[in-house]
Amino acid sequence: MTTISSDLQYGKIKVKHFIQLILIVNGGTQGSRVNNNMKIAIAGFGALGARLGVMLQAGGHEVTGIDGWPAHIAAINTKGLTVVKDNDAPQKYFVPVMPASEVTGTFDLIILLTKTPQLDRMLTDIQPIITDTTKLLVLSNGLGNIEVMAKHVSRHQILAGVTLWTSSLIKPGEIHVTGSGSIKLQAIGDADVQSIADALNQAGLNAEITPDVMTAIWHKAGINAVLNPLSVLLNANIAEFGTAGNAMDLALNILDEMKQVGASQGIKVDVSGIMTDLSQLLKPENAGNHFPSMYQDIQNGKHTEIDFLNGYFAKIGHQSGIPTPFNALVTRLIHAKEDIERVKLAKQQENFEI
Repeated sequence: MTTISSDLQYGKIKVKHFIQLILIVNGGTQGSRVNNNMKIAIAGFGALGARLGVMLQAGGHEVTGIDGWPAHIAAINTKGLTVVKDNDAPQKYFVPVMPASEVTGTFDLIILLTKTPQLDRMLTDIQPIITDTTKLLVLSNGLGNIEVMAKHVSRHQILAGVTLWTSSLIKPGEIHVTGSGSIKLQAIGDADVQSIADALNQAGLNAEITPDVMTAIWHKAGINAVLNPLSVLLNANIAEFGTAGNAMDLALNILDEMKQVGASQGIKVDVSGIMTDLSQLLKPENAGNHFPSMYQDIQNGKHTEIDFLNGYFAKIGHQSGIPTPFNALVTRLIHAKEDIERVKLAKQQENFEI
């Protein structure tokens, strides 16, 4: 069992001390922001959750991370979270992180960044900390998240969002971040979305309330349905994928099928708009040097969210009588890649133990 030093062990250091540490790291105080603080939990404190967590904490909010990776939790709670941005020197941040079973108290806002396949389990595990007044903002990639959330909380507590912030998890307790980002969000019921947007913007997260977040969610799903699986299958980062002569043709194969499926669900998919965004993301100065989250999951032997991207289009297409051969094939290939990489990792572990 990993031993966590007593001075930083979660649950034994007051959160205000963590905030003081982060303010020292940033070289200043937050002044008038204190009166607008919220108590925020981030469920899924991986690469992106950690990046948003330190920004929210620096903005004066009381932040708790919730995650299921013991090595990651131990690294952060003993040595702090290391954040490397571009070519800057690494920075240390101290945010309390713990498994769902050890979180107590109540929260004004819970940001859900758990992978969509694990969302139902996460909501079950954190049920004790969800009150009738807790708002839940889902920023996870993929489609079908709102339907899962509605099984656990009332609609007036649900906010749906989409984010363009990025981050890479290098090893337990260390993330690398590049560029800037934004968040679009909308209340599914009658939640006070303005207070949540204000809290996010207090931390510099560039949040914007939109009247049609589902269009934005499908837009990002289209970007992810291209870059995530194809980066895996071609063993390439985003910029490297763009150097393929048929890169945009492959993207159109996926997006044309997605557009037809979206129309069957009352969603207008702007293929040309997605293609424009893709061309920008391919540039190294934007997200070109980034390996998408699915690539990172495959490398770590994890199940991917393919069934909630290309697989989702294929499933709805099948139910609606819409052919989606390309998305169906991509989905099957990613599942095959998952199996292959997990077997490789298991063999490496066996050899290491021997």
